[in-house]
Amino acid sequence: MQRSDWSGSPISALMAAEHTRLDDLLVQAAGRDGAIDVKAYEDFRRGLLRHIAIEEKVLLPTVQQYRNGEPLALAGRLKQDHGALAALMMLPPRSATFRVTRAVLRAHNPLEDAPGGVYEACDLLVGQGVDEVLARCAAMSAVPVSPWIDSPKVLASVRRVLMRAGYDGKLLDPAYEDLGEW
Repeated sequence: MQRSDWSGSPISALMAAEHTRLDDLLVQAAGRDGAIDVKAYEDFRRGLLRHIAIEEKVLLPTVQQYRNGEPLALAGRLKQDHGALAALMMLPPRSATFRVTRAVLRAHNPLEDAPGGVYEACDLLVGQGVDEVLARCAAMSAVPVSPWIDSPKVLASVRRVLMRAGYDGKLLDPAYEDLGEW
């Protein structure tokens, strides 16, 4: 996944590098020849959920604090995307799961790591407090990850969350399962 080369300071560099690592794990999980790498998918799930926790519990609140209680204008959008991504992580490793996850990340990641995004805002606002923010990011513990669930009820729930976040929930339908490269 292409992204900006901007890495203005440590928070941006750390979190953009995490995006790259997670992107690589997702590609590895999907496999090149259709063979799914379950370990890579599990690593991706754990890494993504921890990454979201860092953003939700450290970065967004820090930016809001430094803005005198005012959240970033796109904070609501980011939270919807985070909800959609977390919901997708309930699904088993299938090409549709990978494709839709990648589509959400393609739309979501630039809101965070492109110039003017959340990471840059955090970098600019915290100034001398950057070491404390980085320490809080590093201290974020792993998020408990439940086994994925392969059921029509969970799939329907994930579709609803995706649609509330502005994504096409129909992309998870079995008819879309083998629609080429993502």
